[in-house]
Amino acid sequence: MRKRILITLPVALMVGFSLLALNVGIKKKLKSKISTKVVVQPKDTLKEGDIIFQTNISGQGKAIQLATKSKYTHVGILMKQEGSWFVYEAVQPVSKTPLDVFISTGDSGYYAIKRLKGSDTLLNMDKLARMRTYMITQLGKDYDPYFNWSDSTLYCSEFVWKCYRKAGIVLSDLRELKSFSLGSPLVQRTLKERYGNKIPYTEKVVSPGDIYESEKLEFISKAVQ
Repeated sequence: MRKRILITLPVALMVGFSLLALNVGIKKKLKSKISTKVVVQPKDTLKEGDIIFQTNISGQGKAIQLATKSKYTHVGILMKQEGSWFVYEAVQPVSKTPLDVFISTGDSGYYAIKRLKGSDTLLNMDKLARMRTYMITQLGKDYDPYFNWSDSTLYCSEFVWKCYRKAGIVLSDLRELKSFSLGSPLVQRTLKERYGNKIPYTEKVVSPGDIYESEKLEFISKAVQ
């Protein structure tokens, strides 16, 4: 649900390193320069169709976290082209982004990758081709800040969900907007700013957190702080 051009929200592999110091004084001097990021390497190589999740609390991100009770605020799908990995993502507009660029846009480079269980058989060449065709035809469409369940505009988790649906796979159940945690002042304020007094509480939506928690996915890798 991330949008690179700053908007308000309705509801809604990095490398660690260490330095050796000769004494306590040097350690203290270097402490502020040492990255605390830890990289968990993939258990095997990336595969097309892998789903990458990201945390970004700027703009609408914090409100997404509050409403969905998930750390993840954005999601995209990995595909390979001419030997390089790209992330198809619904930002403004729907885009194909180099993987390293995608990772760099998250808070401190935080990300996580999950894969469809049984993907070797469930995501055959024909289904991957259907997904790729769908993603390519969506490129350039506007981001959907209202989270409407239509194809004219798209938000990130809607894009990923519909992409997998094209392959005959339902990643998670859809939920009504009112099922999210909408009580915080920030969420209430953004709902008011976006919808006025006509908040679509019964609109069907899906969040990055819903997809992340899908029992149909398994963990592959992540970078954490």
